[in-house]
Amino acid sequence: MNLIVLGPQGSGKGTQARLLVSKLGLVYLEMGEVLRELASKKTPLGEKIASFQSQGKLVTDEIITEVLKSFLTEENFKKGILFDGFPRTFPQAGLLEDELKNHQVKIDRVIFLNISFQESLRRLKARRICPTCGANYNLVTMPPKNGELCDQCGSQLIARSDETDEVIKERLAVYQKETLPLIEAYRQKGILLEVNGGQPVAAIHLEILKNLGS
Repeated sequence: MNLIVLGPQGSGKGTQARLLVSKLGLVYLEMGEVLRELASKKTPLGEKIASFQSQGKLVTDEIITEVLKSFLTEENFKKGILFDGFPRTFPQAGLLEDELKNHQVKIDRVIFLNISFQESLRRLKARRICPTCGANYNLVTMPPKNGELCDQCGSQLIARSDETDEVIKERLAVYQKETLPLIEAYRQKGILLEVNGGQPVAAIHLEILKNLGS
């Protein structure tokens, strides 16, 4: 089974993706994470990716294609792959579809965690990170046990420097412009599973599993 998990920032797609990977034994692909890992390596591809990231630019479709080709292997398809937050745009979806056709496989379901613009904004503004150990929290969906202190090391949590109101609103505007139309296209194809992302984490997970027949 090959799955895509999409939703606005703050919808909890990363959390649900990891739960599904653990439950179903799928291979996990979060493109941003893969690109960051590659950028840390001294390879031609890694240095190319790092160059774009250092300039605050999105990597090219050519690089995305190269990464996909290295990841989409027969061994991974035997287990099934979960794509977390990818593709985000129609061009990326086209690249993925072309690569899947080369392997004669397809996406079985696209899981859409739907929350409102206001809720997404509220959750993103509630994100916190530990400056000492790097643990992540959300004061709305995954709060620490003791105020705003890290459960792991006790340090005072801080807001992420790249999540100002202006940056958050810009990200959501890009999502509404580029990703929402793609989600509607998947709906028209009959493979979209829309889930209310405002529910508790466990309830969302169970609903997804029920609809997947797992």
